[in-house]
Amino acid sequence: VQVNGVFLEPFNPLAVAIALDASFVARAFAGHVEQTKEILKKAIAHKGYALVDILQPCVTFNKLNTYQWFKEHTCYLGDSYNCYNRNEAFKRATEKEKLPLGVFYINPEKKTFEENIGLYREDNRPLHQRKPDIGRLRNLVEAFKNMS
Repeated sequence: VQVNGVFLEPFNPLAVAIALDASFVARAFAGHVEQTKEILKKAIAHKGYALVDILQPCVTFNKLNTYQWFKEHTCYLGDSYNCYNRNEAFKRATEKEKLPLGVFYINPEKKTFEENIGLYREDNRPLHQRKPDIGRLRNLVEAFKNMS
């Protein structure tokens, strides 16, 4: 319990995602349905991990951050904004005066999780579609037994 109020900075998922070089990072406001829909379409179409932070007022418990408050305290990243510049993305993600909305960062060169693990290098089918190689599994189990 923080009897003197909350003194810690709120968690910033966008800044963390950009710092970790996530390949798609965006923020939307639920009150702007069309723009949110477009951002979600881009995130779904993106190959790899996509983080979309959606600002959504809680009309029951939060009487301060209302739909009107978000409309007054948000702005869209402009057409001239370069979403491929990681440093600029981090800077914009940490702004507090007006919360920027839009696609903050895209790294098209980042490999996906599947591309980074050996299971998919030889065969890109999902595991449930592959026939297990029992002989290979037995050899693996034997190798583990012999390690001790």
